Amino acid sequence: MSPPVKARSGHIVLDAKRSYRDLVRVYPDIHRQIVEVNRPFVKETDPLLPQVLLDENLRDLKGGRKPVGYNRPDPFGLRLIFPIPEERRAEFYFAKPARCQEVVQITEHVSQLLKRRGIRHSVEYDRLPLGPVRGVPPLPSSGSGAGLSSF
Repeated sequence: MSPPVKARSGHIVLDAKRSYRDLVRVYPDIHRQIVEVNRPFVKETDPLLPQVLLDENLRDLKGGRKPVGYNRPDPFGLRLIFPIPEERRAEFYFAKPARCQEVVQITEHVSQLLKRRGIRHSVEYDRLPLGPVRGVPPLPSSGSGAGLSSF
């Protein structure tokens, strides 16, 4: 199956026999790519430097724990999220607030990196339960303003 042109999230789910510890060798490359993509959105006063985040994430991966990822509060930045696993399978995904090619490109690039290292996984797109699109709230009916006169 070929990847979509644009996506809001790109998920990489490791094989059931794999754990977070298997990502230790490849995570520095993944982290560098995320930092490069987000460079235009990084503030000079950001207290958490990319190297500190890398060290924290590597420490968690080496211990077989779910790492923090790269979940900065930048409104247009690319995020790397390690969700709480439902089926005890290691998973991570890349996400942006809008559908874009960048998510697909980095997901496919990381997938190729994992394949070269022999880490079996599957790739899925737009699997986040975001709910329906919210529209403009309806206008109140003409009879609903009667309670407002008592103020």
